[in-house]
Amino acid sequence: MKERLVYLDNIKVFLISYVITGHIAASYGAIGGGRWSYLEQNDDFTTRAVLSLFVLLAYSFLMSMFIFIAGYFTYPSIKNKGSRRFMKDRVIRLAIPLLLYYFIIGPVVRYISKSAKGYDGSFLQFLSESYHSHIYGFMGVMWFVALILIFSVAYAFFYQLFPDGWYKPKNESFPRSVMILLFVMGVGLASYLTRIIFPIGGDFVGSRPLGSLVIFGTSFFLGTTAGRYKWVEKLTYKDAKPWFISALVVMVIPAVFLVVLRKDFSMSMIAKPGSLASLLYAFWEVIKSLGTGMIAIVAFRKWINKPGKWADALGRSVFVAYFIHPLVCVMFLYAFAASGLHPLVKFAIVAPTALLTTFATAWALRLIPAVRKIL
Repeated sequence: MKERLVYLDNIKVFLISYVITGHIAASYGAIGGGRWSYLEQNDDFTTRAVLSLFVLLAYSFLMSMFIFIAGYFTYPSIKNKGSRRFMKDRVIRLAIPLLLYYFIIGPVVRYISKSAKGYDGSFLQFLSESYHSHIYGFMGVMWFVALILIFSVAYAFFYQLFPDGWYKPKNESFPRSVMILLFVMGVGLASYLTRIIFPIGGDFVGSRPLGSLVIFGTSFFLGTTAGRYKWVEKLTYKDAKPWFISALVVMVIPAVFLVVLRKDFSMSMIAKPGSLASLLYAFWEVIKSLGTGMIAIVAFRKWINKPGKWADALGRSVFVAYFIHPLVCVMFLYAFAASGLHPLVKFAIVAPTALLTTFATAWALRLIPAVRKIL
């Protein structure tokens, strides 16, 4: 495995680990659980604050970084394979899992989640009721895969038209701070304006807000540009430091709301289109994503970049882990639903257990050739 793949794979392992434990936190009352499958009622401020702070450490950074890395590897892939073979590979590795989840895994996740709330019908009865309600499947967390597929198709067409790119920098060194600042201003403003038309809470394929497409789309195509000019390899701590400090500063804001002011921070505070809160959140989001993403690349490249069997196995299991984690999570959540334990105690037990089980199951599934070919 090439050196750069090791630390990027390790970043992906960290990201999916946070996704899994973050969904467990959302189940017990953390912010951002509105679209997650399994939720338990929890009005305790301390519990919600602790779990929300845990989630907010990575909120708006996780998926942007995932998408950036997907874009980063898209350029060399399409360059080596050509557009036609690249798209065939994308269909096999993205569209097939998307359909499998939508029609099989997703409904099972919904059924278990509904059963935990008191539903006592059989799975076949549940499917019948869903069908009659014109619900034929469940997208859930696979909105991410759908986005990557859409972005990949768009980039394949772009590459056909502009194989050498449409923009050529004066030099191929890492972008200067002034260019990064202009990027932050542009993406933040674009996100703010987009959310006037598509407010937070609007749906993309039944899940992620349409307003987030700006930062996600930017992350993907920034990744393809970084792959073309090898910006990831050229990024230094000096480049990352001011943006990481900026990210730390803006990350203090939700902590102040939750701990000092004892405000129950929620999406409703930033959902009003055209509001000052929405404008501030748009810039908070891009600064935090950029700063934490840059420092993660530098730190993982320097300290968590050692190849080996464990690193290889975990790195190759990331997508399978993402694919199956909702099913694993809801099974453990359901198992502890009636335990009577405090939500924080349940989180301390369920989160690491679900995490380890997800990766162990993903590793085992990848031993099957057919699964390895698709996932």
